[in-house]
Amino acid sequence: MQPVNQDKVRSTNLGDGGAQRVDKGTARPSWFSIAQAHADYAARVGFVVSIVFLVATAFYALRLSGATQAIFDEVAVMTDRAAYDAGFRLDDLTTSGSKNTPRESLLKALALPYANSSLTYDAAEAQDRLVKLGWVASAEVRRILPSRLEVLVNEREPFARWADSENIEQAIDREGRILGPADGRFETLLLFAGEGAPAEAADLADALSGHETIKRRIERLELVAERFWQVKLDNGLILKLPRKVNELVLGKVETLLASSKIADMALDTIDLRLTNRTILQLREPTLANRDRAIAIITSGPPQPASPPRRGRAL
Repeated sequence: MQPVNQDKVRSTNLGDGGAQRVDKGTARPSWFSIAQAHADYAARVGFVVSIVFLVATAFYALRLSGATQAIFDEVAVMTDRAAYDAGFRLDDLTTSGSKNTPRESLLKALALPYANSSLTYDAAEAQDRLVKLGWVASAEVRRILPSRLEVLVNEREPFARWADSENIEQAIDREGRILGPADGRFETLLLFAGEGAPAEAADLADALSGHETIKRRIERLELVAERFWQVKLDNGLILKLPRKVNELVLGKVETLLASSKIADMALDTIDLRLTNRTILQLREPTLANRDRAIAIITSGPPQPASPPRRGRAL
């Protein structure tokens, strides 16, 4: 017997009937038999790959045309509205630490009222907007689902007032930061004016801290051309002081304000910008007033009246 397809065949005599048993060895499958056995599976895989390719191509084409963005946006809006209707909306606000920050500025920074659902509210962005407010030194915004928003604010301390170019008073801190509009609560703070005054305010205020007699009488301190201070007192008298005020200058101011002669001269300005000279300017610089001022300055202290002399009676 000849081998067929390289299969080993063995014939064995089974007895009287002449029947034989044929044993076949293990056959090795061919590439053709493998392909035929897996033809159905390959067809199914090819069909799936084709569908995926077609879907991906269609999606890419829609994306290039911009149609998918509109679809996604519409789905996102519908989902957000469903969450809003289900109770996920910001309608409970709790704030702490905001004593001076105007409430309308606070709500604007928090983007409240918020028209969308609380699921899409970005607390980090709201926190960044809060710290851009002048009063706010630091802030913390916490969103508590479904409807609560907690805001913790740490504010800067007001140090003085500053009148801007439109004469609108603003509160400032020691570093010269503009905090916000100053209302009646801050009228006891020193009032500064002039470009660059906020940055210089702390130094001048510190110099005045030991001279309460002067400080109590000050109405306004204006930095002129960033070169010298023009200080207006409660009686309208103007003091012109150097930009860097020291104890010597303030000592002269105290002496002049305590002098009865200066009080009688009806002065408009006392100029102390020069270290070795004091310039006095009259409110009404007429010739008669100048003569009177000179007489007041040059006159000595009043002499006490001498007692009458006793003579011998005639």
